[in-house]
Amino acid sequence: MIPQLHPETTDDPRLMKWLTGNQFLPAVPPQLLTLVEEGLLERVHTAPGEVLTWLPENRSWVVDGPRVRSALFEALSASGLDGEPDETELLRKIEEILQQEVAPVADSHGGAVTARSVRDGILTVQFSGACQGCTASGKTLNDLVLRSVQARYPQIREVRTVSPRRTRLPRPRYLR
Repeated sequence: MIPQLHPETTDDPRLMKWLTGNQFLPAVPPQLLTLVEEGLLERVHTAPGEVLTWLPENRSWVVDGPRVRSALFEALSASGLDGEPDETELLRKIEEILQQEVAPVADSHGGAVTARSVRDGILTVQFSGACQGCTASGKTLNDLVLRSVQARYPQIREVRTVSPRRTRLPRPRYLR
């Protein structure tokens, strides 16, 4: 698979954000460490879906950018990652996204959202607490959950909710 790689400028002219799609380099790859040792890069930081690279003061992205891009492309190609984690790993990563980006909103309203399963591009979540049965849960589902997850995993095309199990309470004797 050919790695996805897209440079994105930032407010800092020395910093370039490289968007890597679904690929994640868990550590700075040797190809970029070599560029740091040579002084072509000042530092490198990896995160899900992106790699941040900083040039030293005396360097230019016009001149040095192609070499950084080539090294990063080589690192992504050699990583052995196909960009498609298995469903168990994907579910774990999605749960991390929900904890970081959705949980603070749900918590502030007395509720919670939990990832339950992911299969064939469909993520199933469960609302609990005040979120369960809330009239705004559909908006939360589409505007917050789907948008947050699709930003990193565009293969997720739909989010559904699972209904919690209902337990029947025995009818009080005085109503019999």
